[in-house]
Parts: sequence; structure tokens; C-alpha cells
Amino acid sequence: MRLDLQIPQSLLATLQDSLPDLETAALEGLALEGYRRGVLSLAQVRELLGLSSRWDAQEFLAAFGMWPDYAADTIASELEPLPG
Repeated sequence: MRLDLQIPQSLLATLQDSLPDLETAALEGLALEGYRRGVLSLAQVRELLGLSSRWDAQEFLAAFGMWPDYAADTIASELEPLPG
């Protein structure tokens, strides 16, 4: 899918000075917001950004102060299939 964004001309130069690759910046912002809202999983962030591993996705999120959700019930469900 292609998504076109309307950026006011008055802001374009300012944004391009700080974010030379606006397409990547927009995609990263979408991934961050999707993860923050619980719409995207870590695996989906990885897929959206074309990252090679889950560790790269975690590193990306951590750079913006976002950490995987490790609530007690999440940890219990992940440990369940492991041998006792």
C-alpha cells in the first residue's frame, strides 16, 4: 500500500534538515505509535520496518524508550510450553 502525506510547504525545509529521509521517519513514527497503542506487536514492528531480527526491533523500540510488555500473565504464558 502506498500512503501519501500532505506536509505544509512552510515546514518541509525544517523537517528535511532534521530528517533527510522523510519516508523512513514517517514509517518509524507509524511503527512506534502502533506499538505504543498495542495495535502492532514486536514482530509486526519488525516486519513493517524490514528489520532482520526481533532483537533489532527491540533495539529500535528501546531507542525511543519503549519496552516489550512483560506483565506477569504474559511471562507465565510464554513460560508455559517450556519443560519443567
